[in-house]
Amino acid sequence: MKRNSSSSSSTLPDANIINLQHPIVHDDCISELPDDLLRMILSKLSTEEAVMTILLSSLWMDLWKWRPHFVLDMRRILDKTPTKLWRNVSAQLASSMEKTFNKHSGDLESCVITSRCDYRTLQNWIRRATRVKHTKDLTLNYIHGRKRCYRGIHVLHTSPQIFSHHSLTSLSLSGYSLLNARAFNNCGNLKTLKLLNMFLLRVSTLSSVLAACSSLEVIVLQISFLTRFGVLKIENKYVKFLQVTFPNYVERIEVNAPSLDVLDIRDIKCESKNNFILTAPNNQFNRNHWVSRCVYRPHISYNVSELSKETRNIWHELLVSDFHGMTTRHGTLSVSLDITSPKEVEILKELLLMWTTYTMIELEILFKTNNAYREEEGECYSDGIANEKLWKDANPFPNTCFRVYKVWMYNFNGSSKEEFAFASRFVMQKTVMMKMMIETSSYPPMKKLEVEAAVAKLMELPKGNEELSIECF
Repeated sequence: MKRNSSSSSSTLPDANIINLQHPIVHDDCISELPDDLLRMILSKLSTEEAVMTILLSSLWMDLWKWRPHFVLDMRRILDKTPTKLWRNVSAQLASSMEKTFNKHSGDLESCVITSRCDYRTLQNWIRRATRVKHTKDLTLNYIHGRKRCYRGIHVLHTSPQIFSHHSLTSLSLSGYSLLNARAFNNCGNLKTLKLLNMFLLRVSTLSSVLAACSSLEVIVLQISFLTRFGVLKIENKYVKFLQVTFPNYVERIEVNAPSLDVLDIRDIKCESKNNFILTAPNNQFNRNHWVSRCVYRPHISYNVSELSKETRNIWHELLVSDFHGMTTRHGTLSVSLDITSPKEVEILKELLLMWTTYTMIELEILFKTNNAYREEEGECYSDGIANEKLWKDANPFPNTCFRVYKVWMYNFNGSSKEEFAFASRFVMQKTVMMKMMIETSSYPPMKKLEVEAAVAKLMELPKGNEELSIECF
């Protein structure tokens, strides 16, 4: 027993040794950090978690009040509450949230309110967020049911021009119904407008909303209409990004957007192809995918050279998101591209990579007319020189994961080494699954022969997919 005791004691470290190796620090090192750094740390937490940090130290009492992003969300509590108690619990939550909101100091970059409160409370929150907090990005979500999907109608009752404060530049509404456009009167301050999972009685109401928001650059619409009659007019000289989803039939849609770079059609229904009118110089193509059927498949078209990084980020955010429960697994894409520009090719690659988890049905490529000599960003490009820079890498374009069933090429120049090398990649790699269609019918006889000769060379290349066919039309 003595030996066992000795052996046991020899294996236990001495307490003094522990204290020497790992001395206990009694000072609050975190609170000694600069306030700006502490606020940055708190900004990574949810609003609820940030408020709870006041329990850690009295010195943290006011830090959360300066967060630039604020979230009021009833979902976590209501998800655990019986439906019959929702009304009372929602009122209690609204009262508690309002007190928290009133304690916040400083301006807000963004504010998200997900609630089931009455219209007076919501209107007070909107006014405080815009008039007092000078919020730039405001998101309002209404909770309809336990699954948070669209159920019933909740009318957005607000005073006129409530969204017209000059500080507000981005607005997102989800789950509400609009009876009129009064809330959007004189909303020239808005640059971004997202109406998601919305219900409108009349098509004309949406036209009035968009007309009142005259400075919009980004428009995202997911809307159901009670009546399909009427003309939806989207007329805006500044809008660069337009995404539309109309599950119900619409009598007529007219889009006049001279600055439009990206047109993303998720789902629209018209009586005929003549009832969708698009006037957008940056999106002029020889064929419109979205009017090939009465029920239009998701379609995106854009002019690569006009895309800003901000627009690409917006598109990426919407494309990879679940889009409020409606995930798109297929689509079509139209591209206007200068193949001799490394910048445009890189942007195209970046955007196609967003589709690697989706199936692209058709890709339409309109080659811009190439000048013999052009200057871009201080560099000069001529036929043959850019080819070595752009296509030296033999890796698949944009990568091994991207697939498209059918590719249409317009304005294909048979004498352009860059365009031929670009097309060759689609032929030799497993990018194209079914067909590559190259337009030649619009060319004069001599040019047509030249392009057809280039197409014949493409046909002789080893194909990445045995089923791939290459045709002229």
